[in-house]
Amino acid sequence: MHDPLVVKLQARGHRVHAVPTVALEPVEFAVPDLARQDWVVVTSAAGVASLLERAGPAGGARWAAVGPRTAAALAARGIEAAAVADESRSAAIAAAIARVEPLPGRRVLLARADAAGDDLPRALRAAGALVEDVAVYHTVVGPEGSREPLDRALADPELEAAIFASGSAVRGLLRLAARDPRGLAAITIGPATSAVARQEGFRVAAEARRPGVEALVAEVDRLFR
Repeated sequence: MHDPLVVKLQARGHRVHAVPTVALEPVEFAVPDLARQDWVVVTSAAGVASLLERAGPAGGARWAAVGPRTAAALAARGIEAAAVADESRSAAIAAAIARVEPLPGRRVLLARADAAGDDLPRALRAAGALVEDVAVYHTVVGPEGSREPLDRALADPELEAAIFASGSAVRGLLRLAARDPRGLAAITIGPATSAVARQEGFRVAAEARRPGVEALVAEVDRLFR
């Protein structure tokens, strides 16, 4: 397992069951003309890959990223994010863009999952942006291939916590679990994920102060050391 979060947790002495409770699949989408946009907003590394594999470079458009991992995915393709949201909240990316230039009248392409909520486009429109919302990948909540490894993980008597990087990951765990996992402490990537975890009956024991692997590792260390 080469997931950066798993690697860092193991390096710090934590025992980890790595079980994906969401999976990503490509979808067909009409390729947008990025050159017509003032801003292109991407919310995940998967969105970066899916969009750029079809659309190519963005001409004169600026790029905005939710979280450092998304910004790093852009950088790996030679694109510098002009705005990066520091937290996983819808208003954060709008505020990050507004610090670069006013949003009213700006054309903004939002590239994300097909099942994403409407908070982000609503926040951008409320700030005056003209938003084009494009689904560039599909999120599978609770992939069947994870059912058996999840059963093994939940059978571990020393298992104490579950780390969630999205609300979909919370729902995927519940969809796959043969036994109720809500006795586990939840460690989340941010406020939006915490809200879903609480709604689904988990106790949120820790929440990352900013999106990203390092912040999650810091919360695990704080909770268990």
